[in-house]
Amino acid sequence: MIRSLAPEVVNQIAAGEVVERPASVVKELVENAIDAGGRRIRVEVDAGGCERIRVIDDGDGFLPEDLPLAFASHATSKLSVLQDLDHIATLGFRGEALASIGSVARASIRSRRHDRDAGAEIHCDGGRIGEPQPCGCPTGSQLEIRDLFYNTPARRRFLKSPGTEKARIQELLAELALARLDLDLTLVADGREVLRLPAGQSLTERFASCFGRELARGLLPVERAFGELRVEGVIGEPDLARRDSKLELLYVNGRQARENSAVHAIRQAYREFLMGGRFPIYALTVALPPDQVDVNVHPRKAEVRFLESRKVAGCLHETVRAALQGRAAAASAGGVALAPELPRARSGFPDLPRDLFGRADGGAVPEPTAATSAPPVVVRDGADRPPFGHKSATQDPAANPDQNAGPAPAARPNPFARANGRFLQVHDLYLLLEGPDGLLIVDQHALHERVVYERLRAEHRARAVTVQQLLVPTVVELHPGEKAWLLEVAEDLAAEGLQVGEFSPSAMAIYGVPAVLAKTAPERLLRALLADDGADARPRLREQISERFHSMACRAAVMGGDRLTDEEIAALLQAASTLEHPHNCPHGRPTVLTFTHGELERYFRRRC
Repeated sequence: MIRSLAPEVVNQIAAGEVVERPASVVKELVENAIDAGGRRIRVEVDAGGCERIRVIDDGDGFLPEDLPLAFASHATSKLSVLQDLDHIATLGFRGEALASIGSVARASIRSRRHDRDAGAEIHCDGGRIGEPQPCGCPTGSQLEIRDLFYNTPARRRFLKSPGTEKARIQELLAELALARLDLDLTLVADGREVLRLPAGQSLTERFASCFGRELARGLLPVERAFGELRVEGVIGEPDLARRDSKLELLYVNGRQARENSAVHAIRQAYREFLMGGRFPIYALTVALPPDQVDVNVHPRKAEVRFLESRKVAGCLHETVRAALQGRAAAASAGGVALAPELPRARSGFPDLPRDLFGRADGGAVPEPTAATSAPPVVVRDGADRPPFGHKSATQDPAANPDQNAGPAPAARPNPFARANGRFLQVHDLYLLLEGPDGLLIVDQHALHERVVYERLRAEHRARAVTVQQLLVPTVVELHPGEKAWLLEVAEDLAAEGLQVGEFSPSAMAIYGVPAVLAKTAPERLLRALLADDGADARPRLREQISERFHSMACRAAVMGGDRLTDEEIAALLQAASTLEHPHNCPHGRPTVLTFTHGELERYFRRRC
């Protein structure tokens, strides 16, 4: 009943742990190149790595007689005795990566050592290892992986699109490169160079090349020693915090890995500076003796354990907290001089119209001038709305008795439909209205948020979104994964009124935005729409995008402290008179409180 598994089965089982996607292959090959002493590494991928991956390095290379063992399971040059596991100083050590990769792909190695006149090559096709053959090649190694998962189609079906897989490879290389500033690293995807990281860059310069200059401008350098333990790197200003933890980068002796207590300590150091649900940005390296850390606790070596985890966590917490507090103290003492903003080109948004929404009748946005923006692309039904305070036939049952015998018992009437038009703004936050039954007190932000929300919903349902073209496109630098997602859903975003396109290998350009969100900065709108991993599932994509647009209603609404003109207030109240659900904002907060005549008379002791 019990039998030993065949070697190819063993390798494919191991491949399920080690080789999850093309980026896993790139990680193993690049780490091997680094361990071999490579300082110039070039990675080429086609179709996101599904069709071909090639890694070229200038490292030591293979001896011809060692090539047959390259694809053998648990064959390595990095360990010799059991005690070596106690002080691992290399990125790889198990000797199973190439065996696992070779079992699920068509792989080959071409290599020549510096002291040899000729090189040698070997092929491995789905676990079947060929004989080494002499060949001509430059010094170093070239490993090529073709048709990944060709013999395990079930695994191949679970891969994402080529664009998403390419973005994950780019993220991986960027993360690896932050720990090794001496590396010259290049990524070429489908014949196009998308990442170029020359050796000798500073950590801030490399971070800017990988993740954008805007983020790099807000980095604070940190460096601190605690005996044999040293912490160094950069941490981001609290204002740069993200909704995900993708840029929480922790390195241990040059290896990117996570350790729960260390990550928690860093987040605790940021705690008083961040809102809930936000994650800091950092790239920190912990250097300590190899025998103080266990790297052999995870199949993909993505986690480590510290011998003295409390000490490491305390050092990280102290380092980050001191840097953040020093920054705050220097700012309060005037020690940090912030450079004034340089003049910027206008985004192309029209100036705010008189009434927040366009013409007083609630129709399309007004015609912009040539100096402010390109003309908007209006796709609306153009139906005129009644002026604020006017009772339409549908709003007044008495005006149409045959059609409406009376409101449903559970329905709440729209309090703005019967207001008489007189209003007053108080504290630049509340509006006081006179209604036929008493006094209405309105939260201008909550009401405007509800108006924008319902307009977005109506435009989404009718597929009639008003688009404001930008005269000067807004360029936004993005994380590779974010950029890949936006490229995949560009057509769906355009249907929602947000027109984006690729600007550079690390940036997207915004060409048009929904006109109803005219108060929101284009970059802020785009970043609020960015999806988390897995959010690009096609069946629900349109609904997900729509929900993200709706969440922007809050940010696009007028805020407390915004002083509105009489025309703007009138337009807001007129729009409120047509709302389906005027009593609450999308988050559930009330928009209006009503004090009836009877309540007012009791408050002022006019009646008991």
